[in-house]
Amino acid sequence: MTNNYKPIMGGVPISIERLARGLKELGHQVTIFAPTYREQQEEEDVFRYATCMQRFVGGIVLPNPLDARIEEEFREHPYDIIHVHHPMLIGRTAVRLSRKYDIPLVFTYHTRYEQYASCYTKGICRLDRIMPLYLHTFLKHCNFVFAPTAGMQEYLTGRCRVPRERTGILPTGIERGNFQISEEQAQAVRARYGAEDMPLLLTVSRMAQEKNVSFLLESLAKVKARYGKPFRMLMVGDGPDLEPLREQSERLGLSEQVVFTGTVPNERIGEYFKAADGFLFASKTETQGIVVLEAFAGATPVIAVRASGVEDLVDDGANGFLTGEDTEEYAGKVADFLEEALDGRMARNAFQKAALYREEAVAFDAVHYYNSVIAESAMHKKRHIRLLLEG
Repeated sequence: MTNNYKPIMGGVPISIERLARGLKELGHQVTIFAPTYREQQEEEDVFRYATCMQRFVGGIVLPNPLDARIEEEFREHPYDIIHVHHPMLIGRTAVRLSRKYDIPLVFTYHTRYEQYASCYTKGICRLDRIMPLYLHTFLKHCNFVFAPTAGMQEYLTGRCRVPRERTGILPTGIERGNFQISEEQAQAVRARYGAEDMPLLLTVSRMAQEKNVSFLLESLAKVKARYGKPFRMLMVGDGPDLEPLREQSERLGLSEQVVFTGTVPNERIGEYFKAADGFLFASKTETQGIVVLEAFAGATPVIAVRASGVEDLVDDGANGFLTGEDTEEYAGKVADFLEEALDGRMARNAFQKAALYREEAVAFDAVHYYNSVIAESAMHKKRHIRLLLEG
């Protein structure tokens, strides 16, 4: 159950799609409850519930989790487990249905909501204090809670006070195809953007404030001054800030270096990761950073701003670099990387890290967790019935 899904491109929709596909390949039945979009394509096993507003904060929709048809689906299908991916809106519906139909509920903590919202509220409300309290209350209703990384698990057990035995690590898996891109496909991408004879850098992101893309552009202007040689930077993605970011790039004198490609189809994005020499990332709102792992699958080192989620993946100096949110420091690392680190060692380390996160392995782990939760829930029911009979 989710508040956003395809055709919206983002970490949560990608994570849900890959997990559902992996579970189906293992023989399980999966229904995805997702909001309705004007541009959506009908898919088997995706139930589209109503939407209140097609354009909401950050370009996403405002779903209507009170749509009565959701519960009609629950009356018709004997679901074994509910896996919800947001604590608000559809999250409250999931809690209600879990209680009413006595179905175990699990939740994945995908988003640092307090950090995400601060990009739009500008400190008007103290979500950094409110969200942990809300999450603590919401998570009491969940039988089990998934974190995408060890760092996020520590946040849940520490700040949100979830008992450790009710948490587990379940990252987003990487598609098999991301590991199978040929050199010819990669070279075709480089040729398309005139980067056959120069370093090619890449970011893949929603072009939105919370992804900190503006910081990357400011840093790239300093890279251009320090490096002093041609390079190309591809900005892949769409979003509400695309045009302002284009304008910023031009103001910074990066018209020859930076190319805004728009959205690249998911089945083609692996070619871009494989083609790039380095992947640049500055978001501080990630709980995992799926694109970091996708870059690794393309044997591409990552230069990222040090933040939760990302620092669980990037081993500083081994498969990439971590820096503070300082344009001078970040530009220095990128320039040093372009001068010295294109020797293949970091690329090999990145690929080895990615192999630990294959899609099929993640789905297998999910089934293990699901079975444990279902078994424990059944045991509690039996115990409750026995106590009622004895009483």
